[in-house]
Amino acid sequence: MGEGRALTVTGWVLGGIGVVLLAVAAYWGFRGYESVTMSTDSMAPTFRKGDRVAVEKSNGNGLHHGEMVIYRTSDRYDGADVLQRVIALGGDHLVFDGTQLLLNGSALVEPYLDGGNQGTSPAYDVQVPKGRMFTLGDNRADSMDSRFFLADQSGTLSVRVVRGRTIDNPAMTLLLGGSALGGTLLALAGAGFGLAGRVVRRRHLAAVVPYGQSSSRPQLRPFVRR
Repeated sequence: MGEGRALTVTGWVLGGIGVVLLAVAAYWGFRGYESVTMSTDSMAPTFRKGDRVAVEKSNGNGLHHGEMVIYRTSDRYDGADVLQRVIALGGDHLVFDGTQLLLNGSALVEPYLDGGNQGTSPAYDVQVPKGRMFTLGDNRADSMDSRFFLADQSGTLSVRVVRGRTIDNPAMTLLLGGSALGGTLLALAGAGFGLAGRVVRRRHLAAVVPYGQSSSRPQLRPFVRR
């Protein structure tokens, strides 16, 4: 195989695979799915920092207690996307007495908490208005959630800020995250191999000396008048 041709072919193959994977990610994105990466441990142990989470894009209609949602609001967290669990919805009465969380008078069962740790926060008593929700992180000791905004409508949020819900499907998480990340890396690798192959070919062509010509530069002799 000619000089640099192997690198070029490798680049085309890797780049092609990368484009296919990116197309898969784009297809599922068009269908209403995406993959996000946890930037904090606020949802540990369910999701830890660095974990990729599959999300189905949706609004706040038909929310259920215990669902994990992604929301965005301009007046909190500088407008960044936030992943938290829905604890209470419109019409609910939520009470935390310092040790136990009560929803409508009954102790809330939360198997997702690490050892049942509720963290340390002041007691609160919230009546959730219609069309709003009260959210908490699973890592109660390290989550800035509705508890920190009790002075603003008792910490509740409009369900309209919801833009997605998590999918309890590891295969979908792998598909979305792997396709996007793998496709990007392979596309970049393909471009790198292709560029390397082009450089090698150019250097090879520049080094070829046409038949019949000396590879050394002609010697210049001084003109001597006799």
